[in-house]
Amino acid sequence: GASTLSKSVGIRRVIKIKASSSTTARYCLEQRYVSRTLTNSKKNNLAVIDPTGINTSLIAKAKNRGVVVYGYINAGALEKTRKYYSQFEHLRICEYDGWPGEYWVDVTSSFWKTHLIDEAKKQKAAGVTGVYFDNVEIYYMVEHGFHGEHLYRDPPSQESVYKALSEVIKKIENEVGILVMPNCGDTFVRRFEKDNPGVILEVNVEGVLYEDFDRKSSEEVRYLTSYLDWCAGRGMITRGIEYTKSSSGAEESREYYKKHGWTSVYISRHKDLEGD
Repeated sequence: GASTLSKSVGIRRVIKIKASSSTTARYCLEQRYVSRTLTNSKKNNLAVIDPTGINTSLIAKAKNRGVVVYGYINAGALEKTRKYYSQFEHLRICEYDGWPGEYWVDVTSSFWKTHLIDEAKKQKAAGVTGVYFDNVEIYYMVEHGFHGEHLYRDPPSQESVYKALSEVIKKIENEVGILVMPNCGDTFVRRFEKDNPGVILEVNVEGVLYEDFDRKSSEEVRYLTSYLDWCAGRGMITRGIEYTKSSSGAEESREYYKKHGWTSVYISRHKDLEGD
């Protein structure tokens, strides 16, 4: 009802205030380093972790110190290393280039949508206040990205992908009651924000300046810069990850994010995100 939605909006505003103060962020998707990441995160830091198999007391202790903890949900792809892989293997579209053992998945399936919402519920129960919603660019990929790959099934339409992701995000935000921070997926986020202003309060991108430890072209930099500036102009918290191993690259990234007024940048020397 309206009262439930009003309560949800109020809770999300409080979470946004906490999240917006988290100008230092660590991203750790490698289970063996999650404990270290939570321990090393300080008050008002954001720790984005994969909570799979993690003792919830570690999350509780970090939150008690004032750390904002987000979980990880792979929204648009299926990884072979996940325990639930066999349940959804039939939904694979094709291999995810550059990530062996990972596959783009048909997000329009009711089974997959239920899975994503159930994952959000589990993670909320574990203590997270938001989720890093990865591979939202499946919206772009089904229209433009699959050319010449071996397809396990025909990709769904872009419109059906939009509806499916929109449905899941709104349910996680308004019914589960935690924030959804889409990673990448700029074309989806721009459309969703226009249709549902104020639902997405926070976004993340990977590699405005650096990708696979190399400096990106000026055209690519301009494109993602305009996207994050657009999100910031809509009042969203804006975060990014830069993959660079050089101190000069790290400094350039920090200065660039600061100049644009974006909320935080995490500098990673590891493609798998170890939270150091």
